[in-house]
This record gives sequence, structure tokens and C-alpha cells, in this order.
Amino acid sequence: MTRDFGFVIIGGGILGSATAALAAGMGLDPLVVRRPDTVSPNADTLRNQGWLQSGVMYPISHFASEQAYANFAAQTFFAGRELLAMCGLPVPQGRGLLGVSDASRLAELTRKRQLLRLSRHEFAQIETAEAKRIMGKHYEKLSIYFWIPDGPFDEAAVLSHFRAEATRDGAVFIEVDEPVRLERSSNMVTVKFGDGRQITSPTVVVAAGAGSFGLMHQCGVKLVGELQRTPLVVGDAPADMPASIVVDLGRGFSAVRHERGSSTGPAVVMGTRTKSRHDGAPKRVISLAEQEEFSTFVPPGFQASMARGRYTAGYEVMPNRGLGISPYEPWIHPDGSVIFASPGRATVSALAAQRLVAAVLDRRESERHGRTTSIDTSTCNPWDCQISMHYMPYYSYNDAEE
Repeated sequence: MTRDFGFVIIGGGILGSATAALAAGMGLDPLVVRRPDTVSPNADTLRNQGWLQSGVMYPISHFASEQAYANFAAQTFFAGRELLAMCGLPVPQGRGLLGVSDASRLAELTRKRQLLRLSRHEFAQIETAEAKRIMGKHYEKLSIYFWIPDGPFDEAAVLSHFRAEATRDGAVFIEVDEPVRLERSSNMVTVKFGDGRQITSPTVVVAAGAGSFGLMHQCGVKLVGELQRTPLVVGDAPADMPASIVVDLGRGFSAVRHERGSSTGPAVVMGTRTKSRHDGAPKRVISLAEQEEFSTFVPPGFQASMARGRYTAGYEVMPNRGLGISPYEPWIHPDGSVIFASPGRATVSALAAQRLVAAVLDRRESERHGRTTSIDTSTCNPWDCQISMHYMPYYSYNDAEE
């Protein structure tokens, strides 16, 4: 079927899909273009730890003030729960476990509890005897342990909900095997596909995660920021993992358990403070040096999961501090006919989508350019397959350098 659209969204992660759902519900007719996740997932959404965050883990120093930290952390807490409610999903019942061995970090945690006004149930220090019982072989004698109100959530279910909602209201999702190219002229943007087709749109939203910087550069927009890559290891979760999320601030280690719904049992996605910055094209290969550094942060109880696991590269879009935006907040950057968007954290994607649609509406009101050129969507590959996450057992790719 040949048709036109209101505007184009590049990127089909949670932000792109939530934006499409919200925009379609308002009659804005978006077309969503994304890369497929066959063979090796490209979407950052399919690579991260799926963490419903409370803000407890955000460093206060990354914000302009203590109050700015407290405001956004509280917003994160409620926005994540609102996101799940919008999708008809329950809030995770389990709590996360946080271990601290450094006095300064312990003092900051105490201050955070005061600022966020969390209840004793939500944020509580665990007595030593009880911590030993809960942690078992994972217990480290120099650490003090806390319950925190963080837990994993089902990102695939969130994506499925927004995609279904958007499609019901007229949005169209298509997949392209090759990355698109953008060309801006006058007040329009042409999206060029690898097979020679193209569509010209009055507004293009770029919400393509790690690919966004390159796409914005093609439009003559230099984003004041960079990409941060964090190696992650996906493996089988330890049978005695004491909570769905385990964080060791002293080691710089985090582990998130996800159910796979298969005979292989639950998966664990592990991250450490091993990070690298990129201002160019992302490099997915995890070097041997990075692998060795990663292993130094992994506690003994998770070493077996790491030995049998595989590497994947997680990316974060990091705004420069001079912009006044923390790395955790939604970053919406309109530049005429092209609008860049990053949710900061998946937890606040619905909030970021609201701000993004507001920017699209501002663009429509100021320019009144009408709709896109027509494209035959019947010859495009629809994105209508079951959504799977990278920790599912049938994904076998490994970003490790051989």
C-alpha cells in the first residue's frame, strides 16, 4: 500500500516505540524505521540490563545540586512505575541488594536516603547476621549490605505493548537491513534506504541510540556529547544468586537476573566499571585488555557465570556536562527538521516520549509543511515478529575479541 505519513522516527527501541504510540494516538501518523535484531542485536535496548531504577545508584556529583539529584531520582522512581502501569505490567516485587565497603560511599547512601525519603522497606540496612544468611557464599566480610527498591523489568513486554498500541492507531513499523542515510535540504529531510528507495519528511526524529551521532552528523548537526561503551557479560545466573539485582559498589560490579522461560534457567547480565568513550562510530568488539579488566571486578560467586558467558557491548549516549543535563535525564535536541532524542534511562522513556512529541508538535505548528512523500509500505519488511532480548538462549553472538 502506498501512503504518506506525518513524520519519520529512526529507531525502534522503547523511546522510539513509546513516541510512536503517543504520536499515533494523537493522529500524527508516524513511520518507524529500525534495524532488525536477527543474528546480532543492534538495538541498545536489547543489550542492557533491563533495570527499573529508583535513582539510588545515580551519583549526586553528576547533577547540578543535591536538590536536582533528588528531583530527578524521585521522578525516575515514579516514572518507571508509571511506564509499567501504562503497559499493564506489574511492578517487580523483589528488591535489589547493594553492598558498600567504602566509608565515603556509605555516607553518600545515607544522604540519598534522606533526600529521597525512602521508607525502611524500600531502603534498609541489613544486619550482619542476616546479610550472611541471605548472601551465602556471595557475602564479603568488609561490606555492609542494603535492600534497595530496584528490580529488573520485562523490556520485551514494554516494547510489544507500545508497538501494538502504535500500530492500532495507524503507525507503521518497518525494518531495513542496512543503516539509512539522512540528507537535509531546506526544511525537509530525506531518508535514504540501502535498496535505493527514499522518503522525504518535514520532521525526522533520531532515536537510534549508538547510531544517533552519525545520523545527526549527516544532517549537519554536531551533538555536544559522546558515546560511553560498557562491556556486559551474559551468562547463566548462579543458582544461589541472592536477589534479582546484586550491586557491589566497592568492586564496581552489578548483576541483573532475568527469567528466560526455558529449560536453561534464568540468565544474568553482568556489568562492571570497565568503560570506554567514543566520539566516532561505535566499535562492538570487546578487546582482550577490556576482558581482563572486566574479570578483575567480578566477585568469586559470579566467576562461573562469566566463564561460560558471552560478551556484548552496551552503549550510553552521554551529553557534555556543560549542557546542564545529567547522563541519566532525557536529552531532546531539536534542530529544525531533525530532532535528536535519548531517554537517558529506559525507566523514564515514557516521560522522554512526551517531551519528544511536544517537540514534534512545536515543529508542526511553526512550519506547517504537511506530510511526507509517499512510500509503498507493502514492499517493506514489517516489524511484527516476537520481541526477544539478547539474554535469550538462541542468541549466540559474542562481541569478545578472539
